[in-house]
Amino acid sequence: MRHPHRRTLSVVLAAALAAAALTAAAAGPPAGAQPAHQRLIPSAVPATTPNILDGRTLAIAEVGRKVFVGGTFTIAQNPGTSAQLPTPYLLAYDRLTGTLDQTFAPALDGSVNALVPSADGSALYVAGTFKLAGTTKVRNIIKIDTSTGALVTAFRNPSPNGSVLDIALVGNRLLLAGSFTTVATLPRAGLASLDATTGAVDDYLRIAVDTNHNWPSGTAKAPVGVAKLAASPDGTRLAAIGNFKHADGLDRDQVMLVNLGPDSATVAPDWKTLRYTPACQKNAFDSYVRDVDFSPDGSYFVVASSGAGYNGTLCDSAARFDVAVTGQDVQPVWQAATGQDSLLSVSVADNAVYVGGHQKWLNAIQSGADEQAGQVPRPGLAALDPDNGIPLTWNPGRNPTGVGAEELLATDNGIYVGSDTEYIGDGLYRRARLAFFPVDGGSAPVSIADPVLPRSLYRLSGTTVTTRAFTGTTATTPTTVPTTGGANWNSVRGAFMVGTKLVYGANDNKLHYRTFDGSAFGPDTVIDPYNDPVWSNVTLSGGTRTYRGRVPTLYGQLSGVTGMAYAQHRLYYTRSGQSKIFWRWFSPDSLIVGAQEFSVPSSAFPVLRDVRNLFYADGRLWAGMTTNDLWSMPVTNGIASGGWTRISGGGIDTNPQWSSGTMFLGPLTNQLPTSSFTTTCAGQTCAFDGRASTDADGTVVGWSWDFGDGTTATGPQPSHLYTAAGTYQVTLTVTDERGGTGSSTQPVVIEGTTSPVAFRDSTGKVTNATSIVSPIPATTQAGDGLVAVVSAATTTVPAAPAGWTQVGQAATTDSMTTVVWQRVAAADDAGRNVTVAFGATAVKATLTVLAYSGTDPGGPVAAVAGAAETTATTAHRSPTVTTPGGWVVTVWSDRSSATTTFAEPAGSSVRQRLIGVGGGHVDQLVVDTGGPVAAGQYGDQVASTDAAAKGSSVVIALH
Repeated sequence: MRHPHRRTLSVVLAAALAAAALTAAAAGPPAGAQPAHQRLIPSAVPATTPNILDGRTLAIAEVGRKVFVGGTFTIAQNPGTSAQLPTPYLLAYDRLTGTLDQTFAPALDGSVNALVPSADGSALYVAGTFKLAGTTKVRNIIKIDTSTGALVTAFRNPSPNGSVLDIALVGNRLLLAGSFTTVATLPRAGLASLDATTGAVDDYLRIAVDTNHNWPSGTAKAPVGVAKLAASPDGTRLAAIGNFKHADGLDRDQVMLVNLGPDSATVAPDWKTLRYTPACQKNAFDSYVRDVDFSPDGSYFVVASSGAGYNGTLCDSAARFDVAVTGQDVQPVWQAATGQDSLLSVSVADNAVYVGGHQKWLNAIQSGADEQAGQVPRPGLAALDPDNGIPLTWNPGRNPTGVGAEELLATDNGIYVGSDTEYIGDGLYRRARLAFFPVDGGSAPVSIADPVLPRSLYRLSGTTVTTRAFTGTTATTPTTVPTTGGANWNSVRGAFMVGTKLVYGANDNKLHYRTFDGSAFGPDTVIDPYNDPVWSNVTLSGGTRTYRGRVPTLYGQLSGVTGMAYAQHRLYYTRSGQSKIFWRWFSPDSLIVGAQEFSVPSSAFPVLRDVRNLFYADGRLWAGMTTNDLWSMPVTNGIASGGWTRISGGGIDTNPQWSSGTMFLGPLTNQLPTSSFTTTCAGQTCAFDGRASTDADGTVVGWSWDFGDGTTATGPQPSHLYTAAGTYQVTLTVTDERGGTGSSTQPVVIEGTTSPVAFRDSTGKVTNATSIVSPIPATTQAGDGLVAVVSAATTTVPAAPAGWTQVGQAATTDSMTTVVWQRVAAADDAGRNVTVAFGATAVKATLTVLAYSGTDPGGPVAAVAGAAETTATTAHRSPTVTTPGGWVVTVWSDRSSATTTFAEPAGSSVRQRLIGVGGGHVDQLVVDTGGPVAAGQYGDQVASTDAAAKGSSVVIALH
């Protein structure tokens, strides 16, 4: 069973419609919901999105290219425009262009709290606090068509008597959470389940919650109920949070785990946490848990909370709970505390746990106070390491932070952010109440495997570097390594490799790193992520303090550190005079050290006071002593599973050399990535998917395609139109984060298709006049299909030339209009002029006239789709059109003073390329497919210009 849970939802299109999926915004049914499998950490630069001009954004869902956004807002605008468009409580837009879909008009009268697409992507479940959809009376939960926003009448509204705050789709059941007590007049206290097709209430989820979390104290008295849900991707578990103390009579304060069985849902009897029983700001908050989400693999969930910050609690933090850990007092694996500012949202992807709110900091020791040692600036947004909760490098920020980012949605394509504020960064990017950070353009996640033996063991001493092979029981005789870029290493206090970086402490009480490949050192860099150069001098909202962080207490201890090692997302270290192993969480991505210090239980050993070196391999910590002995102890996830064993020293071997210098396990040779891809073809259009490519010791960050017909592409999922039948050898070359490459080749067979249509000829004209004239091609014969396309620097749609009929709607930017007309040629049409009049004022324009034989005698155009851009770009993307299976014409136009070239996409046949002259001239590129394409969706092609400008495009299907 595949479950589209609310937070990590990205609906992808079915393989059978792969060509359509890559060319259309929700044009076909999706295969099903997918957790957020992000290959990269997203870019910190937000993509183009609509601006929402009032209220708050509370819910987001993605279906193909179409994105749905709900909240308390009523007005929005297309990016780069000033027109205010009514979008009451729910809107839709195109993810690639940022343009609002004005045909999607559900017309609700109240706020939207949650959105979930149906399994096939044709419908959208909408939850909130509303009573009308258009003129139809509804209450708080509806199902609507994703294309139009119209109600799906087969789904009967069950009329919950209170707000529906969240929903989750599990199989064909829709699970509701809210402050209701009845659904369809049946008793349902905070939770309910419906048939996802009919809306009928069933008995599957009848868990009843009761009692205000703060009862009997506190002055806040909000309704009891369930606020948020997150179902595991396999549909077997449900995490639920809200304002309650009991669930079906069991003590479950604010958080519960539910077993989703085949016939009924029950509170998990073996999972309970007491960490949310304390009161936090009880006179302001009844409940302080704010959001919850499951990991893509279903092994854990994360709860985000507010609460104003109280020491020893999980207020103002995110906390990870592993579902395999059971008991009546389950503890989180980690806590990511802000200090004393609220987290309001969480969304979990493969590589990151995203959190949002109005927080200033993360990496606090605990809740309770700002300006703690170790805090790093993360204003309003952060990405946390899933394994330890330490902030990753990603830090776009939101200033001002406002009430906060109340909605996050991670998908395969990136991370969406809904808020009540207008800017990303310190007023850097205006993205009013909605932002999207795409995976494309992001960075590779840093993943470090635990080292295994045998491996080279390096030793730094003075200006000398030596190495020896270490097996775990024996070590070879040291040999001197000729190195470049080194230094005097006598001040180093422990060292370890993280990928290509040698991280080391020094007597200056700072951590440093240098790149190291086994022979060459890079320049010394002080590790200071606590002072982010982008944020350190930015003033906090409403005050004079800045986002300047503070180093953790480890930095002050470094001059007394005697050894360091990294493994299992932890930095292990020993301190002078201390007979135990300490550890802190550590991020190999951001190099941030956890604020809190822990120790390895049972690690005490008297001679540890004499540690001179520490390293980790084969699941063991190895301690080299000033006594010239080497001891080893098995340690897993900070827990010792056995005692110390002496491995080397007097009486075991000779000249062991463990007593001086600084030792570390050397870097590994980069393993090359493995290329793998699948192909799905519909007619002559093929969709390629290279996401199965892997890298054993890193991440695939680049995909380069050779389609075997002289054309190429990049990215993990390109599509390609083959213009002729044949067998093509397709090669995919993938690149990892260290520049290594791997390739694979597969044949793609394109079967021939037939069509009576054939291209005759075309004519074109560029002008700056009150009319534009171009003749019908001289080779035209009676019965041929004629198509004329004008692009003019006006927002007024020109009248059709005599004898011609407009097809489709004009594609209009704020300074240019493109119109398509058609006719069937008469016997005397060859060479006859086509005249388009603009009125009394001269207009810059282009006109193309095309002739095709073999077209339908009733008219050559089967369908047409147009799109107008709202922002300037050099990459002009066409919309999609449904073709019955024939030739397709695409026309791109722009208005620019600087454009001099218009480049067609690979595989297309150019019929006209018209470049205007002078200021604000109009350009036009006309191509066709050069033959028939398979029935279905066609489009989503990109033509490029050498100057950014707003443009338009139309796609014309012939028959």
